[in-house]
Amino acid sequence: LYQVFKEIFMEDVYDINDLVTSLPANPVIIDIGANAGFFDIILLSKIKNARILAFEPLPQNVGYIEKLMETSDLVKKSMTIYGKAVTGKEQGDLKLYMANSEDNQVVASVFDGFNKDNTREISVPSITYTDIVTKNKLEKIDLLKMDCEGSEYDIIYNTAPAILQRANHIALEVHDLDKEKNNYSSLNIYLESLGYKVTGAAINEFCFAVNAIKKK
Repeated sequence: LYQVFKEIFMEDVYDINDLVTSLPANPVIIDIGANAGFFDIILLSKIKNARILAFEPLPQNVGYIEKLMETSDLVKKSMTIYGKAVTGKEQGDLKLYMANSEDNQVVASVFDGFNKDNTREISVPSITYTDIVTKNKLEKIDLLKMDCEGSEYDIIYNTAPAILQRANHIALEVHDLDKEKNNYSSLNIYLESLGYKVTGAAINEFCFAVNAIKKK
């Protein structure tokens, strides 16, 4: 599986080789913005006993993952896919803006101006991050991965610190949306205030790859 997706997924965005060195043999992972499952497939090629709760709001992307489950016993055993967007505050159904295509979607967002190609509007169900953690009785999350095109701020700022801090490692893409609090620098400061050591690197002028690891 790893060889199939190696060429089409930017593995270095999350530095999976480095991520897996810090994970236990049986990690619990929450993937917010699973897309077509590329990250999870590569991770499972390296840690086969992971338990992955994956959240992806776009039906066509969920369909890709479900097809993978049909063809891979490892993916079927290790991964549970939920066709929902994740939020910080309770919001019910959400409007998402995406490209007007049935192909794999990578930049759908709750913000209509997030990407110039996002001309199609759809409604999707949502679930709060708090509900994910509490309803699954997760006292510890080994890795929280987020790639949700601007929704990272709602999730992180509007989740109680005690719930967020159950994640030992947060790996996410951060997008500069404004100069107030929805930006790379402000989010880093907030995560550091919660007891995380934060490192990051620019992917482009608008997006950053961030790793936040809970200090011991």
